[in-house]
Amino acid sequence: MNFTAKTVFKHHYDDDGIIKLNYHGSIGLQYNPNAIAQQALGYYDKYLEEPNQGDKNAFLTQANYFLRNGRVVSDDVLLWEYNFPFEMRQRLVAPWRSALAQGQAVSVLIRAHILTGDERYLEAAKKGYRAFHFFAREHEGGVLDEQDGFIWLEEYIVNPPNHVLNGFVWALWGVRDYAVYFGDGHALNLWEECLKTVEANLKNYDLGFWTSYDWPQGRDKNLPVMPSSLYYQRLHAVQAEAMYNLTREAIYRHFWKRWQESYNNRVYRALAVLWKCYFKLRYF
Repeated sequence: MNFTAKTVFKHHYDDDGIIKLNYHGSIGLQYNPNAIAQQALGYYDKYLEEPNQGDKNAFLTQANYFLRNGRVVSDDVLLWEYNFPFEMRQRLVAPWRSALAQGQAVSVLIRAHILTGDERYLEAAKKGYRAFHFFAREHEGGVLDEQDGFIWLEEYIVNPPNHVLNGFVWALWGVRDYAVYFGDGHALNLWEECLKTVEANLKNYDLGFWTSYDWPQGRDKNLPVMPSSLYYQRLHAVQAEAMYNLTREAIYRHFWKRWQESYNNRVYRALAVLWKCYFKLRYF
């Protein structure tokens, strides 16, 4: 997946050049580890296309956020947390952790080591990956959940777990990067276990004409379905295509084509927007 589009963000930077997102109201400007990681990956993708010092420096500027920030908790887990409250079915109180932030930060740090050879990036990646050794309900640094024999990577640590699809997949790519770069057995096993999870559960995100953003109904059938926005519908298709390219498993091709066709259907798009508006007005 190419992240170069993330480099067009030019609105808010701190004195070190790190991007900040504006959540407005009482929250205001905040560091978002995932957004920082994705802008870094965007500059890395640009650098691969046409190597130049400017894109390399821009990549390392964002990557260095993960060296200078983070909190070490028990078992030497380095967390890159979100230090502002957030609503995701439940209110997340700062600081809160995420498999998505951990996985994408690991991807950035590995690439920073490739470019520089600086061992600090590897040390941070190793400590950050340790979050994937623990279940969220059992460890202050854990980001995993287990349900019906399947292992999940949780973007949001809520109860019941809501199994956000896009966050799971992006986090999983960080696990794969770690497995490939370090030849790490734990990461390789986690990648394979998570493939089983995704392949067995993609159908649970398929609403017939659209996709759902998450799937908490596996634990509580009474919770309302959250339809994807246009952005996340398109993202689900792109991620499914990427998973097909990584695995060559037909199930990913099936959902990639199906979800892309839904996204291209004007009637389905209109229905999805109306449903999404209703969901936000009713439940948020």
